[in-house]
Amino acid sequence: MAREIPNRGDPERKKRNVRNLIESAEFFGAQYTGTADLPNPEQSLQILATGVVEVISGMRQVDQLARLLSDDVYQRLSKRAIEAQQSRDAKGQKAHHQMFAVQKMMSTSPRDGVIESVVVLNGQKRSRAVSIRLEGINQRWRATALSIL
Repeated sequence: MAREIPNRGDPERKKRNVRNLIESAEFFGAQYTGTADLPNPEQSLQILATGVVEVISGMRQVDQLARLLSDDVYQRLSKRAIEAQQSRDAKGQKAHHQMFAVQKMMSTSPRDGVIESVVVLNGQKRSRAVSIRLEGINQRWRATALSIL
């Protein structure tokens, strides 16, 4: 059964029928967005960097960052948070709250719609570096790669 897709307010876009799964994925799947059509990524980078460290330390739920993460990054961060919790439980440690402040942020753009950044966070006991790759997907920044040092 064919399904009619509305033009969503764009006069240039014509109605079209989606007849199979391949056309459906192409139409409803990830739509990449250029940098000029996205907000300044600095706030997203700061929220992600501090949020990821808080997730691993057990002070924040990974669900709170879900809208900023791609599915793959969400799954890997979830797994790492569970492993960190199991490690704390095995050692008899409790999750402790640490305040982190952004010390430095360095970003580059390898191509339009992509930002690669390193955010250095200062905490009370240690500093952490978080590398993040943001891509413009469906009109917002989403982390497609993430690494914590």
